[in-house]
Amino acid sequence: MSEDGPEDSPGDRRRPSAGGQPRAGHQDEDPPRRRRVVHGPVAVDVVDRCGPDPGPGGEDLDLDRWGLLAASAAYGEGVRRPAELGLAFVDEAEITELAAVWLRSDHPTDVLAFPVETSARRALRAAPAGDAPLLMGDVIVCPPVAVRQAVQAGHAPADELALLIVHGVLHLLGHDHAGPLESLRMKRRTRTLLARLHRPGARGASATTGDPRRAG
Repeated sequence: MSEDGPEDSPGDRRRPSAGGQPRAGHQDEDPPRRRRVVHGPVAVDVVDRCGPDPGPGGEDLDLDRWGLLAASAAYGEGVRRPAELGLAFVDEAEITELAAVWLRSDHPTDVLAFPVETSARRALRAAPAGDAPLLMGDVIVCPPVAVRQAVQAGHAPADELALLIVHGVLHLLGHDHAGPLESLRMKRRTRTLLARLHRPGARGASATTGDPRRAG
């Protein structure tokens, strides 16, 4: 994907939940892997619905790593109030179904973002005492599509995944690429966050500051 990205932010409240139930399948299928990663005030519920060995190198996806990247991207954009978002990794069949419904496309896409009640202005404001966490929305990524795009672009698959996750989080915070100016702003923010939070080609954890708290 380019940093401009596709029309990947439907922005409707009636979104599919990133942490929702897995798609229908055989009863003996393994349940999806899940993690809850917390960085600062931001909690990310991560789910892997790709099945076995969906990662960039054929290994299992590092849910802690990618959840930390998503949380750190939101924190890097100035989110300082308690907030939650979902991050789901899905296969091509599921992303194709979602693209058909939300993008009216018959092709698999790489990332979809579904904002809920957040905006950049609200996310940056302090929360009133006793207020519930801000529900930012869901980011849904398709690793098999990301791997193909990485091969075509000549960079590491993990770099493509990092780009898609940051891109999706920016959508949840109100960024878009509907016009030239918005596209330029989003591209600059994407580059800034990736330079700060992700080591290109690295197989280890994202280069974020602070220790994430993990559960699940």
